[in-house]
Amino acid sequence: MARWILILIGIVATNHGVDAQDAPKLPPKAPAFPFTPTSARTYQKAYADWLGLPLERQNDLGMTFVLIPPGTFRIGSPADEQGRNLSGYDEMPCTVTLTQPFYLSKHETTVGQFRQFVKATNYVTDIEKTGGGNAHDDKAVWKHRSGTTWLKPGFAGPFDLKDNHPVVHISHTDSLAFCAWLQKQSKKAGHQHGLPTEAQWEWACRAGSATRFWWGADEDATGKAANVGDRSLKKVHPAWPRSIMPMDDGHAFLAPVGSYSANTFGLHDMLGNVWEFCSTRYGPYPKDRAVDPGDLDMKRGFAVRGGGWSNIAADVRCASRNADPPHFGHSNLGFRVAIRVQARVPAD
Repeated sequence: MARWILILIGIVATNHGVDAQDAPKLPPKAPAFPFTPTSARTYQKAYADWLGLPLERQNDLGMTFVLIPPGTFRIGSPADEQGRNLSGYDEMPCTVTLTQPFYLSKHETTVGQFRQFVKATNYVTDIEKTGGGNAHDDKAVWKHRSGTTWLKPGFAGPFDLKDNHPVVHISHTDSLAFCAWLQKQSKKAGHQHGLPTEAQWEWACRAGSATRFWWGADEDATGKAANVGDRSLKKVHPAWPRSIMPMDDGHAFLAPVGSYSANTFGLHDMLGNVWEFCSTRYGPYPKDRAVDPGDLDMKRGFAVRGGGWSNIAADVRCASRNADPPHFGHSNLGFRVAIRVQARVPAD
C-alpha cells in the first residue's frame, strides 16, 4: 500500500522548529468528495497543523496566502448543469487526485502589488509592447483597444483605478515574470512561486462543493458572493446586450479585492471580478482518473478560470473554462499566485 506524502523535515524544522519525531506520521485523511463546509475547514486546519505550517501566511507585499490541502474530487460538470459548455470548452467530468498541498493567494493580484514589481524591475508588459489589449465598448463589442494597459484598463465608462483593484491587461508571460520576482524575494526554503494548475484552481474554488457555484446550486442574487454583470453595469451601459443579474452591487467594472464573501477555504473572488490565468494549457479532461494533471493540449492556450465583472452567471461557475495564448491580455483577465510546498513521496 502506498505510503502518504511526507513533507521534507527541513521545511518544517527550519520554519517552525518542529522535530520529525514530534509530528504525526500520517496526514489527516481527506473527506470523501463532495464534503460540507465544516468538514472542509476542519480538514484544512488539521492538514496545516500536521505540516507544522500556518494556515495563512503573508509576504512583504501584504499578499496573504491560504494553505490548500490535497485531495480527490470531480473536476468538470454533470451533463445537466445549467450553462455547461456554454462557450464550447470541454467540461466532461473526471476524477482528479491532487497529491500535494499548496498555498494560494487569498485575493487576486492587485494593481499596487504589480506596481511594486514594475518599480523594482522596470518591467514592460506584453500589452504595453503591443500598444494595447482587448476591452469592451458600451455594447459589449470586444476588440483591441489602443492605449489600454494595466494602468489604463479602457473601460467604456467612468472608473477610478485604485491600488486595491485586481490588475488586468496582464498576459500569462507577465504573470510568470511577477511570480519569478516574488520567488527571488522569498526567504522560505522549498517554496516555489507560480500559478495554480487548472485542477488546483478548481479544487480550491470548490472547497468541497460539487454544485454550480462554491456556495450552492443557485445563482447569487444578493451581490455579496461574486462581481458579475448586474444592474450596476447596466446603469453605466444602458445598451449592454448581455443578460444581467438582478442585484446592484455598486461595481460596474472591477471591484477592490476582498469585497465579496470568501469561499469555504478562505479565498475571495474565485468566481467573478476577473478571469484568472492557470499554469497549465487547456484541453479535454482525461477519460480516466488523473493524478496531478498538467498541460492537457500543448497546441492550446493557457486555461483561464472564474469569470469576471462583465460575465453572465453561467460563465461564473466552478467548472467554467476558457483559454488564452501566452502573450494575450484584456480588461477582464488577471491572476493569483500559488506557492508549491516542496514535498517528497516515499517509494512503495
